[in-house]
Amino acid sequence: MKMDIGRMKAYGILFLLVLITGCHTTVPDVATNVDPITGARTDLLSGNELVSPQVPPREVVWLNADRIHADAWNRQTKLYLQVDYMAKAETGPLEIPVGTTLILNVDGREMKFTGNGSFNKRTSKVKGFVNETALYEISRMDLRTIANAKSVKVQIKGNKGLVERDFGPDNFKRFQEFLSRTGGA
Repeated sequence: MKMDIGRMKAYGILFLLVLITGCHTTVPDVATNVDPITGARTDLLSGNELVSPQVPPREVVWLNADRIHADAWNRQTKLYLQVDYMAKAETGPLEIPVGTTLILNVDGREMKFTGNGSFNKRTSKVKGFVNETALYEISRMDLRTIANAKSVKVQIKGNKGLVERDFGPDNFKRFQEFLSRTGGA
């Protein structure tokens, strides 16, 4: 059975992306960290990969959530959506700029989020790959709307392209778990 070189390369790239994303230390979907000095608490939803319909994927994207307390005595918290992007070096970074670059279509309703971009958060963690991260503040009500939706379509706009993904059943479960663990599903 003969396989063309292009297809072999595609499967090789897919295998490498799966290997890299699968070799991280397994942590719970929702983890809590407490600063031993200030007592500040941070709750993190991690590993919420938005699966690409393209095989092999051009890039891997995660949409995670964070809840950050200023300190142990301050009951005020801030909630964020966190976009993590990873691609081969040849594909390059998405270069997410400052502004409204995260758009979610939640059950037919458009929700736009403004962030500080990824300028200071672009790295090359693994040789041959680029990574970038962008944060977007979100309200608890908007987070609840996303977690309890039937359909979520995600658009991430960068200077070098647009990434589009849809939520799958696991994405909804992770957001619902994050809400229940952080006090308010």
